[in-house]
Amino acid sequence: MGNIHEKNVRLFRSNKVLCIMILTTLFHLSAMLTAYAQSNTAQKEKIRVTGTVTDTDGQPLMGATVKILNSSSGTITNIDGLYVIDVRENDILSFSYVGYLKQDIAVRGHNKLNVSLQQDSQMFEDVVVVGYGKQKRGGVVSSVSTVSSKELVAPTSNLTNNLAGQLAGLISIQRSAEPGRDDAEFWIRGISTFKGGTTPLVLVDGVPREISNIEPDEIESFSLLKDAAATAVYGAEGANGVILVTTKRGTLSKPKISFRAESSYATPQHLPDFVDSWQYIELANEAAYNDGQDPYKLPSEVELYKTGADKDLYPNTNWMNELIDKSVKNQRYTLNFRGGAENAKYFVSMAYLHQDGVFKDNPMGKYDSNFGYDRYNLRSNIDLKVSKTTNLNIDLAGQYINRLTANRSADEVFAYMLHTPSHLFPAIYSDGTLSTYTKQSDGNNRNPFNMLYNQGYRKEYGTRIQSNLGLSQDLTFITPGLNANAKLGFDYDGNSATLRNYWPSLYNATGRDADGNLVFTTSVSGSPELIDPEFTSSDSYRKIYIEGSLNYSRIFDRHTVGGMLLYMQKENQTSSVVLPYRKQGLVGRVTYSFDDRYFFEGNFGYTGSETFAKGQSFGFFPAVGLSYYISNESFYPSALRSVMNSAKIRLSMGRAGNDDTGSARFLYRPTFSTTGYNFNQGIGTSGGTNGLGAGIFDQRFENSTIHWEIENKRNIGLDMAFFKHAIDITVDYFNNLRTDILLERNTIPSTAGFHAKPWENHGKVKNWGIDGSLNARHDFGDFKVSARGTFTFARNKILEYDELPQEYWWQEVTGTRVGERQVYIAERLYTEDDFISTQNPNGTYSYELKPGLPVVALGGIIGPGDIKYSDLNNDGIIDSKDKKRGVGHPYNPEINYGLGLNFEYKGFYVSTFFQGTANTSILLSEGNNTFWPFNWGIEKSNYRTDFLDRWTADNPRQDVLMPRLHVGYANNINKEASTWWLKNGNFLRFKNLELGYNFPKKISQKAGFDMARIYLLGYNLYVWDHLKLWDPEMGNQNKGNSYPMSRTFTLGLELNF
Repeated sequence: MGNIHEKNVRLFRSNKVLCIMILTTLFHLSAMLTAYAQSNTAQKEKIRVTGTVTDTDGQPLMGATVKILNSSSGTITNIDGLYVIDVRENDILSFSYVGYLKQDIAVRGHNKLNVSLQQDSQMFEDVVVVGYGKQKRGGVVSSVSTVSSKELVAPTSNLTNNLAGQLAGLISIQRSAEPGRDDAEFWIRGISTFKGGTTPLVLVDGVPREISNIEPDEIESFSLLKDAAATAVYGAEGANGVILVTTKRGTLSKPKISFRAESSYATPQHLPDFVDSWQYIELANEAAYNDGQDPYKLPSEVELYKTGADKDLYPNTNWMNELIDKSVKNQRYTLNFRGGAENAKYFVSMAYLHQDGVFKDNPMGKYDSNFGYDRYNLRSNIDLKVSKTTNLNIDLAGQYINRLTANRSADEVFAYMLHTPSHLFPAIYSDGTLSTYTKQSDGNNRNPFNMLYNQGYRKEYGTRIQSNLGLSQDLTFITPGLNANAKLGFDYDGNSATLRNYWPSLYNATGRDADGNLVFTTSVSGSPELIDPEFTSSDSYRKIYIEGSLNYSRIFDRHTVGGMLLYMQKENQTSSVVLPYRKQGLVGRVTYSFDDRYFFEGNFGYTGSETFAKGQSFGFFPAVGLSYYISNESFYPSALRSVMNSAKIRLSMGRAGNDDTGSARFLYRPTFSTTGYNFNQGIGTSGGTNGLGAGIFDQRFENSTIHWEIENKRNIGLDMAFFKHAIDITVDYFNNLRTDILLERNTIPSTAGFHAKPWENHGKVKNWGIDGSLNARHDFGDFKVSARGTFTFARNKILEYDELPQEYWWQEVTGTRVGERQVYIAERLYTEDDFISTQNPNGTYSYELKPGLPVVALGGIIGPGDIKYSDLNNDGIIDSKDKKRGVGHPYNPEINYGLGLNFEYKGFYVSTFFQGTANTSILLSEGNNTFWPFNWGIEKSNYRTDFLDRWTADNPRQDVLMPRLHVGYANNINKEASTWWLKNGNFLRFKNLELGYNFPKKISQKAGFDMARIYLLGYNLYVWDHLKLWDPEMGNQNKGNSYPMSRTFTLGLELNF
């Protein structure tokens, strides 16, 4: 037995490796069988669930996350919102999507689960674009106003035309309507300086750019930064406020295509009416009689014009009817693509706009000169997720502009209608001969018809390209909440213009021959051929912007901490300037909040400018802001919460700077001239001898102490919401002080030896006011009502001005508002009782003021019906010392407001918007211009029908518009700037009325669309005003006869695929 045992042991030892291999194989086989059994059992316990994830409108959400709750297992939806996932019967699926509320649904054995996610309104409404970033609205301590692109869409070529009344804090006014040259002027919280630049800094996607040519459909949001807490981060450029335009970006969704087509019909408004030719001659005779002159034409000649027997020799030319088209057609088309997946999102937009001018087509047919305007827009915003921690955005945008005009500007054509009478010649003679004055003795003797159609045409081309490359890097591996951002922008603007002259022969008819043919004299000899085109201008602009920042945001229990440190540098260069404009700066921000109740923010901008010398070139501009969400306190009464559910108080103060002089650069450097002064070695009986030629002499002297303008800003604001945000109200009070204003000194005596006015810091302006907004909405079942309103009041006062002490207080600029006029005070019109009259040999009268009345030392002929000015200093003489400053209101309005109302019922909707201004005065005109009838003589004038409301000897009223008529500038005492011509410029404009219908989704989808909408939009429908002479918004532009605003009706169609 022992031997057998030993043999077995030896056998086992010799085959030890084989035994181990067999045992190992048996173990793995057992494990595999066990795993298979378990897997088979588990598989039997799981089910496959499919379905779709959509929004509340039924649109599929691509990239939505479908996850097993409390597990790492999950999937995402495809382009159609479909998902497939294997789950156990007792699992809970969690559905989530960025910007939507999460839903958790128990499987409970269901094989199909279709889920509709609702938008997270808190997430969308609570995010506000601020300087160099975004913040939740609840945590914003600064004063910011925001609108979406929906409020900015209008049938105009210029985005700035639609800003007035839309945002609290913005004062906007549009002075011209010429396509491509119709930029509105706008100021944030009014004007804080009487020198240099007053316009706000404008940023598009964080890069300084113009906004006039942006297509509204490209815009996501439009924000105003108004107080120091919001603008201090922009340092030197934040004094006038900041505008942030954010364009649309891609979304996590299946591709969406949006197409919009608009066709507009426009009619020019507020065009002046002129009197007929025979009326004009009778009025000219009246003016001549008032000045003691013989009649311009005899009654027998006047009768020839009345009868219209010969419209060539005795014409009645209505220049408005001859040149202005009563109906103008415009077109607009936009096409947008939007969508994306987790790693790539995109927004691509294309647009085309065409606007016709208000002038008629050229009846000569030789060329077109109708001030047409074409614009092509393209934008591509691409967002790429390069890795889990790195995001890249590549933005490209461009505009191509083509503008066609006559050789002369639109304002020149309109101006010549004001001083070309209707009786001298027709627009063109009946036989096709081109007409003009007997002699074009000076530049003012021109036929407006020829200026528009027979002097050639201009073409202007503009190409704008903008690029923006952004990089965002998550740095949580260093510390949670840390990330870095970088941005590089490069823009190019190129413009060129060509002119093709045309100078045909022009004639004047002197009579008819025996056969009845017109007899002409040649006024201008020319050529019937168009001259070859020539380039008249070519310029370009290059802009580079660089930005890099570190950002930090983290939540510790009830504490939220944030910070930013940013470096910025930009460079602008024009083709006509050798040295580029450069600016650089450092920006910092610290934020802190506790329990969503108390908020603090500290900002600074440290900015360098080329304008100032070393030691002065950098400025430090800090600001702090606090806010208190009182409604988030535990002691906030529940009864009050049911009414006022949200209440927040904001406080901020700080400073901003300005280095914009409007033109001059390098103010610290001296400048010299080598022309203008000749130096001589000797002197003789006739003056200097042995001339050495021009020498070098100084102009601007060196100034190493000149520095930044400073604006100290203070703001207090209140945000309130009532009835669960059914009504939202925001109100702000601001008080700003601008000091050390950059200007050229006016009060340096000539004996000081300076050859140019020195630049210095001198001047103070206070600017204060209130602005606020209201938004309200309520649903009555299917009937929905909403309203929005804005109000802005901004008043300034000049506290320090560069002026010598004035003889009388009413002459001082100090103490007045920026833009106020200096005018004579019109007491009344003179009457017969004020004069001693003497009859002249020709039957007219001469007048002499009675003793005791002030002597008028302003020139001109005085008689009954002329304006009597106040003798403010009681020295018995009416002269410049009697002009008073600070009468009426400034030219630019102090008040802007807007009111919008919207009504919806099922698919139908009505939207209206009213916009107005107040506290503005318009001085109709002053001095030597053609506003006054016959001011340049009888044959260089025209007469508006409004001016028929005039003083006459037979109708000696005091409440007339036009005082006594005169012939010639030298005779017209009424041309002085006075309160007689200072008119109330307030107005209320019915700006928009939109009627539309959204087709039901079932109908749209049957037609192959996700959404279809048709609408009719009325724009600039009516104006209520005090002026009545012309559109008050245009002020006194071009003597009240500028390119007119139009009433526009637009038929539009919008389709989404």
